[in-house]
Amino acid sequence: FPEKDAEELGEWLDANTASLPKEAQDICAKMMARKKMQDKYIGQCFDLYGDDFNVTLMPLLDYEVRGVDKLKAFSENLINPVVLEES
Repeated sequence: FPEKDAEELGEWLDANTASLPKEAQDICAKMMARKKMQDKYIGQCFDLYGDDFNVTLMPLLDYEVRGVDKLKAFSENLINPVVLEES
């Protein structure tokens, strides 16, 4: 589940922060904060809707999906969703 990924990323970041440049440390800290926030909401979606609907996780992009070409590319995630391992 997504929380497991956040824990693993956090452990890696804690172990490797000292070896990263300051700019990379800042980016990683922001990324982890965003990941933890998103994990909370993703968990709520699965809790509320997972039994009744086919919930598909979509990637968080660093750009807006605008225009036909980008929309077609993004829609591939609906047709071929990433399968998460459940443990």
